[in-house]
Amino acid sequence: MYLQTSRLVLRNFTDADLDVFWTYRNDPEVAKYQGWEFPYPRERAVDFVSSMRERVAPKQGGWIQFAVALKDTDELIGDLGCYVKKEDVRQAVIGFTIASKYRRKGYAAEIIPCLLEYLFEDMDMHRVTADCDADNIASYRALEKVGFRREAHYVESFFFKGAYASEYYYGMLRREWREKYRRR
Repeated sequence: MYLQTSRLVLRNFTDADLDVFWTYRNDPEVAKYQGWEFPYPRERAVDFVSSMRERVAPKQGGWIQFAVALKDTDELIGDLGCYVKKEDVRQAVIGFTIASKYRRKGYAAEIIPCLLEYLFEDMDMHRVTADCDADNIASYRALEKVGFRREAHYVESFFFKGAYASEYYYGMLRREWREKYRRR
């Protein structure tokens, strides 16, 4: 996998990404809205990077994470994941993480369309969804900026990190993608 924007690349993880990945997974601000174990063990980071290094495409019923890196330096700044639904191969879920020092620069809204183009045009997806904590303003703004439609607001719907949390659910159809990005 290698997709690019003017400032970023979306690519497979490499062994060189390990320390940066492990560091941002252990940043309390980054982990705040994420479901991974905190603190995030180094052994788990090693296993994760190793398992994602060789994957080339999303597979039905499983997650794949791609590295998000700066185009000029190839420095890892986050990751963007995709899960193809087990019950419907033409529907996917995405999720993303950006390291603290790279937030508020528009990187998420810049790289998400790369993955969406790949999913809609190359993988023939019908629908892509995403969800985020209702308090995670940066995440839902990024999703809305790239054209996702808010479909639901679940109030205190799941127990997360010691309290009940609320979620927003978003969706986008391929025809909506094509209308927004003028691809036919």
